[in-house]
Amino acid sequence: MFKTQYHTAEPMRIDKFLTHFLPDVSRQYVQELIIQEIVFKNGIIVKKPKEMVSLGDIVEVDIAAVKQYTGDSISQDRKQELRDQVKIIYEHHDFLIIDKPAGLLMHKTNNPQSYSLVDIIKELYPEIEGVKDKNQSREAQMQQRDGIVHRIDKDTSGLVIIARNQEAFELLKHLFQDREVYKEYICLVRGHIRQTHDHITYPIIRSKLDHTKRVAVVSDKQSKSHERHADTEYWVQKIYDKASLLKVVIHTGRTHQIRVHMKAIGHPIIGDKLYGGKVEAQDNQTLSRQFLHAARLQFNYREKQYTFDSKLPRELQNYVDALS
Repeated sequence: MFKTQYHTAEPMRIDKFLTHFLPDVSRQYVQELIIQEIVFKNGIIVKKPKEMVSLGDIVEVDIAAVKQYTGDSISQDRKQELRDQVKIIYEHHDFLIIDKPAGLLMHKTNNPQSYSLVDIIKELYPEIEGVKDKNQSREAQMQQRDGIVHRIDKDTSGLVIIARNQEAFELLKHLFQDREVYKEYICLVRGHIRQTHDHITYPIIRSKLDHTKRVAVVSDKQSKSHERHADTEYWVQKIYDKASLLKVVIHTGRTHQIRVHMKAIGHPIIGDKLYGGKVEAQDNQTLSRQFLHAARLQFNYREKQYTFDSKLPRELQNYVDALS
């Protein structure tokens, strides 16, 4: 039985809550589970997807029944498709450089049916089993983050580092903590950005209304409890009719940092359903993913400098080509 608690003051529809909490599951899928009467709130069967959850409510999903009703949430064909799209850019005896496709989680979520990059890499490099932060939370332990020293979002593509042994994990983790890893992204945002180069330094906090989202603190009137410093630097590469192509370097590594900062300055990333507002949520003609790609990693490891680059995936390149 999957079990979680609602921690937000504002009530929310239970189908929306479960969709956010299980990001690799669609809202329609959750609604089907509710109709099959395998979702519970405070021990009572939920009858309608529009039923609300409030602060403190306990929500449970009968995972055994989910398997019986729907089978794997990702088909075997889809798993094979994702495996085929993962590219091993570089193999070092201490680490791997992976080019991750959009649509693939870095690690498992709290949904036991989820499929991730870690699952794929474990098949190829079983030595990463158990390579992890030894002080991680119980939730992180359940999510099987073996080898993960940094993360990019599910619908972001591009370069990531996987540690192959514990010593390398600790060294690489400290490189990220000390901000000694250069991380460059390419993104396409809505509208024309006037300043060709700027830093966005709004602190970032967790949203009070939706715990899966982050919010940039842009005024003194906003609550600043638990805010975290964030620094995003960008350069405008090209201006299109209704969009701007940017090179972005992040000097901190906050959750959803680029996406939150671009929304804060009024230029959300094209295809970003979470932060793009109604335009992205209702635009069925746009991308099936957000236009955000981790294009370059650069760092020094054991007195040697490494630089890795990744070209825009075909889907993103075709999209900007159509704008020209």
